[in-house]
Amino acid sequence: MFLTAARLDDPPELLEPYLENLGVVCALQENPLKFRAPITVITGENGVGKSTLVEALAVGMRLNPEGGSRHANFGTVEGSVSSLGAALTLTRRENPRDAFFLRGESYFNVAGYYEGLAPPPPGSPRMDDLLKMSHGQGLMALIERRFHSNGLFFLDEPEAGLSVLRQLELLGKLYHLARKGSQIIMATHSPVLLAIPGAEIWEFTRDGVEVVAFDSTESVRAAREFVADPRGTARFMIGEE
Repeated sequence: MFLTAARLDDPPELLEPYLENLGVVCALQENPLKFRAPITVITGENGVGKSTLVEALAVGMRLNPEGGSRHANFGTVEGSVSSLGAALTLTRRENPRDAFFLRGESYFNVAGYYEGLAPPPPGSPRMDDLLKMSHGQGLMALIERRFHSNGLFFLDEPEAGLSVLRQLELLGKLYHLARKGSQIIMATHSPVLLAIPGAEIWEFTRDGVEVVAFDSTESVRAAREFVADPRGTARFMIGEE
């Protein structure tokens, strides 16, 4: 475990107006967020601030806001980073020897950045060929080559572009990374990734955060209801029932 807690010392009114009422900010107002497990999985409905929180934590650990490592230096969208990262105080038990931020939405920006770098030195993993692969293949190649033991890894909705089988593969990869001393903090809607053994699941709502069991998460309940009656659910959603 490297990162153990995050707290918000400043009043929310000092943040951008759209941040004030996010579920993550409401939770931070109440108490610091404490990381108690090597894998923390963050879930919840759209708009509660899951990605905003993961970005803020990554920025607080001096990672590139659009993804990459501490040494990645690129940006494609000006002014896209919220002020939450600068407002958080992070507590660390120790500093990881390496860290990486992977965002599903900006994966191609990261892959393009690596493609433009000079060839890696002998013995270092190749990273300049990711754009020659499909989205899912490239994302898994990046994780395989770049994630390792004793690192701190932030993932924001990595299921984007991954088939269910690839998500299962990622589940296994993250589990074994944690067993080898890494810490993973991930935001996801994927019921597959929510099932990582030993992970602590945080479910955010507009009112705050709750530590929940896998079976209680909204994503899992919705997936089970659909699988139990897919045609009936589809008919209901299109207004035929």
